[in-house]
Amino acid sequence: MREPPRIADVELRAGLRDQYGLVPVALAYLPRGHDYQAGVYRVVDERGAAYLLKVKAAALYEPGCLVPAYLHAQGIAAVVAPVPTLGGALWTTIGEWTAIVYPFHDGDTSLTGMTDAHWREVGSTFRRIHQAPLPQADFASIRRETFDPAEYARWVQTFETQHLNAPMDGSAAERALRTSWQAHQPTIHAGLAVLERLAEDLRSRPLPLVICHGDLHAANLLRDDASHVYVIDWDDVRLAPKERDFIFVREPEAAAFWDGYGHHAIDWVALAYFRWERVITDAIELARDVSLREDLSEATKTELARVFAVMFSADGKNLAAAR
Repeated sequence: MREPPRIADVELRAGLRDQYGLVPVALAYLPRGHDYQAGVYRVVDERGAAYLLKVKAAALYEPGCLVPAYLHAQGIAAVVAPVPTLGGALWTTIGEWTAIVYPFHDGDTSLTGMTDAHWREVGSTFRRIHQAPLPQADFASIRRETFDPAEYARWVQTFETQHLNAPMDGSAAERALRTSWQAHQPTIHAGLAVLERLAEDLRSRPLPLVICHGDLHAANLLRDDASHVYVIDWDDVRLAPKERDFIFVREPEAAAFWDGYGHHAIDWVALAYFRWERVITDAIELARDVSLREDLSEATKTELARVFAVMFSADGKNLAAAR
């Protein structure tokens, strides 16, 4: 369940006029995505052109705009880049929100809508992304993989100390989350131990770093009616071993992806690390949203607590892949 950001439409319209020269005749909230600190809108201007407006409450991670703009300029048309403001910036502020405008591509981002042809195109696109040269400027603030899971262990320890050992009060969603966490605490702790062991191995040998999207899955791949695939949502972009983008490349789709990607050698230790890291970071994010966020409704928190429980159940595909 997605809730519209707490910003008035009239403020969004004024910001689009002032910063982008767009005169919206239609502004529609789209309940999409998993980032509960952001919201997206479909905007149609007076000329009939359609745009996607994204507003974020959290601090902007600038490479999320800079990198797709750079890759698009390198001729990788499948990468959706921000539309510049009148002043040439890739983002702006509207009230207390960071605002980013993109061209609107009408299409499907469901987790089940990818065909083999789509996956082959994605494989070809990501080979080009991973081979893109790193620019000398503009990437100073991009995250670089260090294989250091210590912060995850500290967060888990703090959460368990402050929440699991506290009286079972709070909302129904918080109680459900705590119950699930306690039930799966051995798996969470085992995952942290695996991360540390793998990280020690990976830190001992240098691995080449490339531009990685960081969150490559079907919901971040938009397919249009012409069967073109666009790569969206670069909020987790980083410099990392290429395996960072292979977390969700699994059977039966994997064969088509590799057919498009071409010859490859996989560092299986790195891939195992990234898959376990995804399990742990998803657990942390869900626990944080349910237990610590005050701006989410009880209905949203109930759904997130359910997602947490499913993640560690027999239906949890990410956990199954990590194991």
